[in-house]
Amino acid sequence: MDMTPAAAVARGAGDAVRYLEDLLDEVIAYLDGDEAAALVRRARETAGQDDEEALETLFSGLRPDQAVYLARAFTCASMLSNLGEDVAGRRRAIEAEENPGELPRTLAEAVDRLGERSAARLVPRMAVAPVLTAHPTEVRRRAVVEREAEIARLMSLRTHRLPTHIERRLREDLFREVALLWKARMHRPERISPADEIRNTLAIVRRSILPALTEIYDDWSERFETATPLRLGSWLGGDRDGHPGVNDETLRLALRSQARLILNHYFDEVRRLWFDLAVTSELAPASAGVIALAQASADPSVHRQDEPYRQALQEVSDRLSATTDRLAGTAWGSRSPAYSSAAEFVADLETLRQSIRKHLGERAVGARLRTLIALARACGFHLLSLDLRQNADVHERMIHELYVRASVNIDYLGSDEAERVRVLTKELSHDRPLRSPFLDYSDETMRELATLDAAAEAVRLYGEQALGAYIVSKTATLSDILEPLVLMKQAGLVQGGEKGRSAVRVTPLLETIADLENGPDLLHRWLDAAVPEAMFGEPGRREVMLGYSDSNKDGGYVASRHNVAKAAQALSAAALARGVELSFFHGRGGSVGRGGGPAAEAVMAQPPGTVRGRMRLTEQGEMISRRFGDQPTARRNLESLAAAVLMASARTDGAEPVAPALETLAQASFGAYRTLVYDDPGFEAFFWGATPIAEIVGLNIGSRPASRTPSRRIEDLRAIPWVFSWSQARFMLPAWFGFAGGARRAGLDAAALRGLTEDQVFASLVSNMEVALAQSDMAIAAKYAALHPAGRSIFEAIRAEHDAAVELVLAIRGGTRLLDNHPEMAESVALAAEVVDPLNHLQLELLARRRAGDEDPQIKLAIQLTVAGIASGLRNTG
Repeated sequence: MDMTPAAAVARGAGDAVRYLEDLLDEVIAYLDGDEAAALVRRARETAGQDDEEALETLFSGLRPDQAVYLARAFTCASMLSNLGEDVAGRRRAIEAEENPGELPRTLAEAVDRLGERSAARLVPRMAVAPVLTAHPTEVRRRAVVEREAEIARLMSLRTHRLPTHIERRLREDLFREVALLWKARMHRPERISPADEIRNTLAIVRRSILPALTEIYDDWSERFETATPLRLGSWLGGDRDGHPGVNDETLRLALRSQARLILNHYFDEVRRLWFDLAVTSELAPASAGVIALAQASADPSVHRQDEPYRQALQEVSDRLSATTDRLAGTAWGSRSPAYSSAAEFVADLETLRQSIRKHLGERAVGARLRTLIALARACGFHLLSLDLRQNADVHERMIHELYVRASVNIDYLGSDEAERVRVLTKELSHDRPLRSPFLDYSDETMRELATLDAAAEAVRLYGEQALGAYIVSKTATLSDILEPLVLMKQAGLVQGGEKGRSAVRVTPLLETIADLENGPDLLHRWLDAAVPEAMFGEPGRREVMLGYSDSNKDGGYVASRHNVAKAAQALSAAALARGVELSFFHGRGGSVGRGGGPAAEAVMAQPPGTVRGRMRLTEQGEMISRRFGDQPTARRNLESLAAAVLMASARTDGAEPVAPALETLAQASFGAYRTLVYDDPGFEAFFWGATPIAEIVGLNIGSRPASRTPSRRIEDLRAIPWVFSWSQARFMLPAWFGFAGGARRAGLDAAALRGLTEDQVFASLVSNMEVALAQSDMAIAAKYAALHPAGRSIFEAIRAEHDAAVELVLAIRGGTRLLDNHPEMAESVALAAEVVDPLNHLQLELLARRRAGDEDPQIKLAIQLTVAGIASGLRNTG
């Protein structure tokens, strides 16, 4: 068979990237003509000559429309570069399957390593959930994401041996997809809404996450028959913290949309079973339960009177239709009653399965029914468990207002902590509400109470599993944990009194360094609270969320990661001593500075004893499509996460005390970081001048405000735009600043730090920091710093710290060049730089024009496109 040489071998990342770049050149010439193609080619060639002066000269002479055009071209090239690299990466992962590394990639592999006895003890207790969240700096439109997914699918076909004519047809298909991407609008004329975020994320769930989860349970369901160790969570539609656009309607929309998606999936699977099970009772009898389901069916066909399994499945199908009518607002018009709960649906499926096992044999129908049962147990009618999140400050204001409007002589805001706890505990000791339907409240309180009413409605419709937890941002005291219970009581989600309980568990979020350090003391107060245990969720179990983002902004990378790990270790020990199972919700972001990096490696780096089969972790914004955008990638990430949690849970080695040198380093690093970021009076102005944060705030790239308040204070800025801005300007400061300065303050040289790499958290910290240092570029960062004329001394301090950090990281592992021990990652960084560096220079030119007073809307559009391109190339918006 005649094959092209390129089709006969696996492509490397560079080859795949060049292939897509050539296609883009063809597309531009074909659609826009030779003059446009020549402009793009000249810009690319100038960028490739490593002549910054020539590149800046070219960009400075661009008309605004030409700037927009080049920004689109480089941004499109950035997206295609990522796709080419991703496909090559998937190929390398396939080729590496015969030589597994230290981390198991599947739960089955992890079970084989541990042994059946250990697995049988641990797997049924597992509850692992990636929690999908929105993103304040989401830059890509859904239409663009869909085009990228199709290009990735077609590119993956090139990794196979193909006949020449198929290769030619595939290239034409790819040309068409690249052309459609090129002509798609890459920017948003209006700010994205929470409803858009819900739709965009559920599109990925529908396309790849749900099929991957189904595939996983198809493999697992026989081995772990009743266990559902992997589930899905979400913040979309329920995360109100600092977001006025999230309310009762977004909560209803999210749950209704999720229900429609999963019920449609169940309906399709039941119909497939219906087509399969044309089994006559004359040859294979059915159980009494199946006969009862069949008799309840409204199927009038005389041709199926001897097919009880089909008739029973028809009844299940009709009941699903009625359930969809009830939950998702459709109108199938079923005559059968809706299921009151997902458990009823599972019970009917189990009735069918047991009968098939007994009278037909499960092998005769395959794994479809067993997999459907496992998925229904894991996803219910809600698909993703939706968390509620709000700031503790909002709760305080609401409680105060409820007391004032009820004419109760309590000044809640003026009370100290002991008095607040006393008041809240008393309020939870009975069922009387504070809220009155006859009183008016502030807009904030009315909006929050309406959201809690919608949450209570959700529990009635979908069951308690539909709501994951009530996350309390800025938790610092016991009253912060008790306040949402009093508020939920007003909506009927909490029952007061001696037998009090809550339909939703409360999860405190420890965000700052001080909050993390205070965590064990807070836990003891929480466990000692004079409130029925069932009010906090499942008795004998608590959940704490650990914040990587704000702790990083508060104290720098080293102090943040160290204190998160130390808090997890101390909290686990405290809970164990009190006989309480404590699980952790890790608030990780996509970037290194916000706890990013491979999830499985992060799980294995957790301190011993802190992973006990249960873990939740956030997957934010653009990382959802990166990690779960296609089915193979989604499956690999979900499986490796579950496998890592199982392996980490099986570790029996006790928690070791924190090395004194590591504690000293963290404290010294905290001081070095704070000295610059919070103590230097000129730093705030430098940040706003030397990064594109002001322009990012004004762009339509996220639904959430960049700051919790209208101020420019760094304390009030959200962590994601903080990291995003430094990434755009190629500083990557949140991912490394304070490390070298902390080591210097602590008197720790490379040899001493090398000894600390025996600590898994520190080893992971240094490894991830090296990636961020490689992605940074101080030469480009210097040009951004020049946008703020008074910031020279601050920049020089940053550059000196960067150089010292690079030298220290290399000395710790004995390297001569960043990432020289990780050639694939080094190649990835180099490929990204090829498209990102010219985008940075173009952005700098455009920022200079805009800050000089050029209000041309084309300039603003071009800046937005460069923001998207840089974020895509670096795979990092914060």
